[in-house]
Amino acid sequence: MRTSILILAFLLSGCANEPDDPHAGHEMNTGMAHADSGMAPMDHDAMVMPGQFAGGSEISTGAQLYTCAMHPHVMEEEPGNCPICGMQLVPVNAAAPDDVVHIDPGIVQTIGVRTTEVTVEPLSRTVRTTGRFEMDEKGAYTVALKAGGWVERLHVDFSGALVRAGQPMLELYSPLLVSTQEELLLALQNVERLPDHASEQARTDAARLVEAARRRLAYYDVTQDQIDALESSRTTLRTVRYQVPASGEVMEKLVVEGQQIQAGQPILRIFDTSQIWVLADVFEQDLPWVQVGTSARISVPYVPDRTFQGRVDYLYYMVDRDSRTAQARIVLPRAEQTLRPGMYAVVELQGRPSTALPVVPEEAVVWTGSQSLVILDIGSGRFRPVPVEVGLQAD
Repeated sequence: MRTSILILAFLLSGCANEPDDPHAGHEMNTGMAHADSGMAPMDHDAMVMPGQFAGGSEISTGAQLYTCAMHPHVMEEEPGNCPICGMQLVPVNAAAPDDVVHIDPGIVQTIGVRTTEVTVEPLSRTVRTTGRFEMDEKGAYTVALKAGGWVERLHVDFSGALVRAGQPMLELYSPLLVSTQEELLLALQNVERLPDHASEQARTDAARLVEAARRRLAYYDVTQDQIDALESSRTTLRTVRYQVPASGEVMEKLVVEGQQIQAGQPILRIFDTSQIWVLADVFEQDLPWVQVGTSARISVPYVPDRTFQGRVDYLYYMVDRDSRTAQARIVLPRAEQTLRPGMYAVVELQGRPSTALPVVPEEAVVWTGSQSLVILDIGSGRFRPVPVEVGLQAD
C-alpha cells in the first residue's frame, strides 16, 4: 500500500471546521443539491455536526458510517448521497483517532498542500567542504651525522632548495673519521707485511682487522667509493664528503659553513615532494558519510581549469572543539609543483550509500522541539500527524 505525507506543514487546529459563516455556504450547497438531484431543500437545523448523524442522533460505536468528501462532518449509517451537495457518500471508519483532521478539498487547494509518496531507498550525500595542502609527514627526513666535526664546505646552503638523493651535501673534517681511516690503512699494511710462512690463523686475524675498519667507516656513512679511493691512494682523506640521503625540498637548514657539529645534531630537514596531503575539515554531522576510501574531488582556485581525484586515506579521531570538525586526509601526487603546501582547496567527498530505509523530503518533517512529525494523508480529506524518528539527512 502506498503512503503519502504532507510536505507543506499547516496548523492542525481549526482545519476541521468550515468557514466562519457556514449558513451562507450551506444555503448555496442546498440549493445546488435541490436543482441537481431533485431533493427537497433542507433547513439549517438539519446540518450535521461532527459526531452526529444527519438526523441529529449520536454515532453508535462500531457502526459503519458514510461521509461526504466535500463535507466530512456529514455522516450517515446507510450509503447514499450527501444531503448538502448531493455527492455520493463514501465509507469512513467511525473509530478514527481523535487526532485525525478533516480539511475541505477547497481549503487544501487554497493553502497549497502538497503530498508525496514515502519510498524505501538508500541515501547518499556529497559533503562539500574546504581543505588545505600540507607536506606529506611520511616523507619527512631529518639529516644528522653520526660523527662530529667541522663543516668545511656546505653544498646545500639555503632553505627551500630542491635536492635529490646522492648529490653532494657537505664536506666534514672529523678527527674520529681521520683516525678510523688510519686504522684501515694500518690494517692493510699489516696484511701486506705478513711473511710467507705466517700461519693461517694470523692471516685470518689480519683480514678481520681490515674488514672491521671498513665496516666502521661504513657505519659512519662514508660511501664505498670513498673507502675504495682511500685503499687505492693509501692516503688519509682530510675531509669526508657526505651526500644527501633523500630527495625532496629542504624545509630547514640548521648549519652553516665552518660550524662545529656534534654527532646526532640535526643539520637539515627534508620533505619528500613526490606527493602531498589535503587535510579536509569535516563537520561532525557529516562524519557518518565519510570513511577511509571515500572518493574525493579537489579543486584549487589558483588552478581553475583542473580538478584532482583522490580518496580519503585516513580519518583523524579527534574533533576540534572550536570549529567542531574532524580532519580527513587525502593523499595526492604532486603534479609539476602545481599543488603547494599552504594552498586552500574546495573538497567534495562522495559519501557512501546508506542502507535502504523509508525516505521523505526534509521539508515534510515537522520539528516540534520534543519530537518530529510527518502529516499522513489517509484519504478523503483526512490527515493525521504521526511521530517519526529522524535518521540521516542527505541531498
